[in-house]
This record gives sequence, structure tokens and C-alpha cells, in this order.
Amino acid sequence: MKILKWILIVIVVLVLILAGFLAYLGAFSSVKVVEKEMGPYTVVYERFVGPYQETGKVFDKVYKSLAADKIQTTVGIGVYYDDPKTTPADKFRSDCGSAIANKDLAKVKALKKYKIMPIAKKRCLVVEFPMKNMLSYMIGPMKAYPELGKYAAVNKIKVSLVYEVYDMAAHKAYYVMQVKK
Repeated sequence: MKILKWILIVIVVLVLILAGFLAYLGAFSSVKVVEKEMGPYTVVYERFVGPYQETGKVFDKVYKSLAADKIQTTVGIGVYYDDPKTTPADKFRSDCGSAIANKDLAKVKALKKYKIMPIAKKRCLVVEFPMKNMLSYMIGPMKAYPELGKYAAVNKIKVSLVYEVYDMAAHKAYYVMQVKK
């Protein structure tokens, strides 16, 4: 009987620790959709086709390549073209990379080895989410996109470009849907 009691206590403690950790990551917090202008950004990127959860290696590759070329960045940007509800995961298209400062644009162009994409400053639907560790990259989209979709539907807003901004210095991710005019 004492062993069962101790096993139960250990299980309860482990569940409480897990719940506390998930709360720390923001898994139980509500998200708020705001309408605001985002951009402009100049993005150095690589195209990736495949499951969105496998894009991390592409972001790392672009970041490390820029760092090797002495171009500093602390903002990652991923543009996601396909709806996971209607497209098979192996067909997802995304552009993954880093935002660069205007002062570095000429240098990047001169290197002639990077793809460059401008993202214009536009009105957007945005959810901000804290980035605590690697699990935040999974929890954030699960919390943000349903709310963004609901907000757009309720307010009859058509969206175009969908992207995510990972501000490493601020430890925040922004889930963004540009508003179509």
C-alpha cells in the first residue's frame, strides 16, 4: 500500500512539473490578435519543400552562411505558402531565412549567392508569442493560427502573405497574415 501511495505522489509531482513547464512556455495563455503594420523587411532566404516542422535546418543554414560572410542578423523570417489543412505535408512550400539591415543589402547583392525577397510594410493581423525554447516553435503556431483564422473570418478580412518573424533579441515570435486590399 505504501508503494502505491509513493507512486501516486511521484506521478502527481511529475504532472505538476509538466503543467508548470507548459504554462511557462505559454501553452495555457490566451493569444490576442491585433491589427497593425508590419515590415518592411529584406529577407535573405532559401526555398524549402516539405513539412514545416523541418524548416529549422534551412533557417540555420542561411543564418550561418550570412554570419560567415560577416552579415549580422537577429531576426529570422519564414514565409509559408500552403495551408496544412488542404496540402499534403511533403508538398508544403516555404521560404526560410533572415532579415538583413539596409546597410548590408549591397554586400549581399555583391556576393551573388543569396536569394533576396522584399516584404513590404502592410497592414496585418498579428499574434505575438514568447520564445522560451525550441518547444515554443511548436506551441506558438498551434495557438496563433486558429485565432488568426477566426479573427479573419469573423471580421471578413481576406489575407494574402502569411509569415512568421522570429526576433531572437527580444525572444518573441510574430505570426503574421497580411491583409488583402
